[in-house]
Amino acid sequence: MEISPYQIDPKERYKLLIGSVVPRPIALVSTITSKGAPNLAPFSFFTVAAYNPMLIAFFPLRFKTEDNLKDTVMNIRETAEFVVNVTTEDMAEAVNMASGRFAHGVDEFKESGLTPVKSKIVKPYRVKESPIHLECRLYKMITLGEEQGVLDAIFGEVVHVHVEDELIENGKIDIRKLKPVARLAGTEWSKLGEIFSLDRPNI
Repeated sequence: MEISPYQIDPKERYKLLIGSVVPRPIALVSTITSKGAPNLAPFSFFTVAAYNPMLIAFFPLRFKTEDNLKDTVMNIRETAEFVVNVTTEDMAEAVNMASGRFAHGVDEFKESGLTPVKSKIVKPYRVKESPIHLECRLYKMITLGEEQGVLDAIFGEVVHVHVEDELIENGKIDIRKLKPVARLAGTEWSKLGEIFSLDRPNI
């Protein structure tokens, strides 16, 4: 099958991408309004952007228009701060609950049963149940796409990291102990599968 992305509608493009680019790690992003109300939402359009400075990026899709910005985006525009909480197997159902399209101002911490705890540097709360937290300040926000495909590319500079002691071994995070989960397509998620190593060519 040969497919031109310019000859299919946005929904078909979306399905092709999320079915092809897998697995995708889940950033459970916590933010706070300028008045102190917490917010929590997961995003699987998420990746590492750089390590010096230490940057991560995630890409919230807009519902339709400028008037339908997600609370996460509005809060980051207001405060320029957020926390990325790494999602694990034990948290999966609660994280999925936090993805609901709740009314503006609803506290997803309460809806999901996840526990807010104070951060070290930034104002948004961390998620207690997550074993790794990346406290971030907004580095840059860019609007991408057009019409129904509009999204906000959010780059955050990591200003503080929390990692549970039991995950660290020889200065590295033990991925087997972390037990991360990832998004596939539709309602499908995945756990960590078989791990194998390949040495890079010595050229």
